Amino acid sequence: MWNHNGLLLVGVLLLTAQSINSMENCNDAPTEAIKITCKQIGKWDENTKDLPVTLSVRSGGAREPRSAYECLDISCLCRFFKGTRIFNKCLIGTKTLGKVVRKEYRVMSDGERLRFHGAMWRIKQSGEYDKISRVHSSFQTSPGAHSGPAFLPWHREFIKRVEIALRQVDPTIGLPYWDSTLDESLPDPTMSVLWSDELMGKPDSDGHVRRGAFRNWTILDGSRYFRRNIGARGQLMTRREIDTVVTARDMSLLLSFTAPQRHCGKAGDWSALEYIHGNPHVYTGGDMAVIPTATHDPIFFLHHSMMDLIWEEWRISRQSRSERETAYPQNDEACSSAAHFANTTMTPFWPMVNMDGLSNKYTDNLYEYAPRPTCTRLKPNGCGSKYLFCDFSHGQPRCASKMMLGGRCNGYSSNEEPCYNGKCVRGVCVTTSETATQPVSPTEEDCFNDDQCCGPWAARGECTRNPPYMLTYCKASCGVCTPKTYDLKARCSNRHGNCARMRNEGHCQSKASWMWENCRRACKMCRQKPKC
Repeated sequence: MWNHNGLLLVGVLLLTAQSINSMENCNDAPTEAIKITCKQIGKWDENTKDLPVTLSVRSGGAREPRSAYECLDISCLCRFFKGTRIFNKCLIGTKTLGKVVRKEYRVMSDGERLRFHGAMWRIKQSGEYDKISRVHSSFQTSPGAHSGPAFLPWHREFIKRVEIALRQVDPTIGLPYWDSTLDESLPDPTMSVLWSDELMGKPDSDGHVRRGAFRNWTILDGSRYFRRNIGARGQLMTRREIDTVVTARDMSLLLSFTAPQRHCGKAGDWSALEYIHGNPHVYTGGDMAVIPTATHDPIFFLHHSMMDLIWEEWRISRQSRSERETAYPQNDEACSSAAHFANTTMTPFWPMVNMDGLSNKYTDNLYEYAPRPTCTRLKPNGCGSKYLFCDFSHGQPRCASKMMLGGRCNGYSSNEEPCYNGKCVRGVCVTTSETATQPVSPTEEDCFNDDQCCGPWAARGECTRNPPYMLTYCKASCGVCTPKTYDLKARCSNRHGNCARMRNEGHCQSKASWMWENCRRACKMCRQKPKC
């Protein structure tokens, strides 16, 4: 029958033969994480069998976007953001709204990362994060999100919407990606600096995350903090797994039939991206390990940004520009539910259909990816982050995440520096006299801002609009504490007693944002204005 939008409603009656995702076949998966992912995919597919789907029979011109979330170019975003067009540029206040670069989370500058954290908190507090994320929590609201070839197109559109929400807070923000291969190669990935209090944070003994950038972040219904159980099961993605996908000759490992019936004849293998993408989900554990609750953890969006990067790398290397927008598996009820058919509505993103997620407009107009961090013996600092180091001791040089104090650092024999704010001593990352921060005595200052933009942010009212972030990282400007030894209004001073020493140790570069705020004179930054 036809509905009022001129679309054909089709009640899908899928075949009842067992799929590869039966309990029996999932148990053949090569790893524990893929086995767990396989079973979840199979359950998702089973639940969508009897859902009606909408097949598009569109004709005529494209419909005008109804909100910023439907935009696929900057001109459209500018209109909804109420920007000002000047010489083919869109200005939102003093900031330019343009194509953004998605970077590895640890390669972002300190300022970029802090602004990303702040924007995430803003959309969490406004309810927008929960509103968008809730879509992923049920097979009824997102039947094509898993278990078939629409997996990547659906998630491309989904995370684009989160990025647009962030850009409504700060037009310059791009959604970072999490390259978990940087952590996978470590002796103990649970001790990666990624999980430090400075970045993503580790869970407490009860699993709740009360430390890190997203400390005390509540789940969608607000009933508790989100949970992790890092490293309890599974493993992270390996470079070999990603290389297998990126070098695949055809699209079968990307737009894959991951829940086929036995007589499909086109079943993918365990190397399919939808299967292996489950590795970091399971390894992170807690809410991330289960599809309906995965978006409770903010790292979900960084992980799926990485999946989108892998897909884009393959598209660029293996497809022509026209193929990128037209190559999609044939509809076959023996291989996937109708929710994954090419012209099925990409629920809930009506009127989009699954093939719309192949559009070049995403990366032509809205975002592009910074290359994954790499290094060589000639460029040992090529990783581009204080949180990464170049590993020379395990084959070809590769970037890896630094480790927290207490982490195992054995196995590095080429003068690497694998410990963050520490040294590798007898195979363990420890604080040494050279790296330890001098303790602050009771008569010395202990009230500081951690970011150069704290003053401007506080002046704009962020202390009340974004208290979880501002009251933690901008204590001086928000009045959480009162400086005893310096004038907060003085713009060219050394607020910390050890500014000269920290400058000599190179922290004007390695901790630029903090030093700019607190050691401006020592770092000769007095005449520079922060970009906030």
